[in-house]
Amino acid sequence: MSTEAGRSDRAGFARLADRFPECRIVVVGDVMLDRYLAGPAHRVSPEAPVPVVLVKEEWDALGGAGNVAANVRALGARCDVIGAVGGDEAGKSVRRTLEAMGAGCHLVHDAGRPTTVKTRVLARGQQVVRVDREEDRSVAPAAARQVSSRVLSRLPRARALVVADYDKGVMSPSVIRRVLEAAAEEGVPVIVDPKRRNFFAYRGAAVFKPNRSELVAALGETVRPRDAGWIENARARIGCRHLLLTLGAEGMVLASPGEATEEFRVRARLVYDVSGAGDTVAAVVAVAVAAGADVAAAVGLAARAAALGVAKVGVAAVTREEIERSLPDPPPDPMVNG
Repeated sequence: MSTEAGRSDRAGFARLADRFPECRIVVVGDVMLDRYLAGPAHRVSPEAPVPVVLVKEEWDALGGAGNVAANVRALGARCDVIGAVGGDEAGKSVRRTLEAMGAGCHLVHDAGRPTTVKTRVLARGQQVVRVDREEDRSVAPAAARQVSSRVLSRLPRARALVVADYDKGVMSPSVIRRVLEAAAEEGVPVIVDPKRRNFFAYRGAAVFKPNRSELVAALGETVRPRDAGWIENARARIGCRHLLLTLGAEGMVLASPGEATEEFRVRARLVYDVSGAGDTVAAVVAVAVAAGADVAAAVGLAARAAALGVAKVGVAAVTREEIERSLPDPPPDPMVNG
C-alpha cells in the first residue's frame, strides 16, 4: 500500500508537537564531528586532475549520534547523549556543541582513540572529497561499561532510546545486550539505525532502520521492498517489531506484524546533500512515537522531514516549524460551511 508521507495535517501535527517538550529521548552510539571547508573552484590543479577549492568558509556540525541529538532538540524534545570521544580538540568541540544546544552530554572519555572527524570539502555546494579521521575498533572495556551504565541510569526517565550504530566501536555486543535488555525492562521503545557489524544483534527493537545497501549486505540477496512476503520474512529474520527500509529518492517502506506493507514517498524539491538524512528519520520517528503517534504516522512525518533535510547543504537538523509549514492545512469543517 502506498501512502503520501506525513498523513496528518498541520493542525494535527501541531497537537502532537505540543507534547514534544514533555518527551526525553536517550541517544547512544557513535558521536562524530562533521567539519566543512567550502569555497569556489575555478581551476584544476596542475599537480593532479582535481579542482582547486579556495576556502572561504569553515564550520563544524555534529554527526552520527550527535546529529540525531541535534534533530531531537530541533523538534523541541529533551535529549541525553551517550557516546565516546577522545581527549582531543574535536572531542571538546563535540561536548561544547551538545551543551550549547541544551542536550544532556554524557560522553565517555576514551584516551586510546581519537574523536571521529569527517571533513567535507565543498565547491559550489557540492561535495568534492571527504577526509575521515577515525578509529573503528571497539572502545576499551572500561569505556564500554561506562557507556552502558550511563544509558541504564537515564532510561527510567526516557520515552524512547535511539541507537546510532555507525560501526565506529561504541556499540559493542556487550553494550548492545545490556541497553536492549534494560530498555525492555523499562518499557522504552528502541529505534535502531544499524550498520553491518552488529546488524543481527538488535532483536527486539521496536523500529529497525537499515538502508537498501545495508540490508543487501546483511542478507546476501537482492532487496525486494515491494514484495510483501519478502519484506515480512526479512523483518522476522532481523527480529524487530517494525522494519523501516529507507530507499533514498524512492522513499521508505514499513513492514509491521499483521499489517500491510506501507510505502512513504515525499519528493524533495531540491537535493543538495543526503548527509544525515538517516539521522533525521531516526530522530523524528523517536520523538513522534514518544509523543504518542503510531509508528506509521511517525514514519510519514520522518519521510517529510528527510525531504526537507536533503535540501540543505551539509548535515543539518530539521525543526518542528519546518515540518509544520510543509504540511497541508486541515480540510474545512462541513458543519461550519453548512
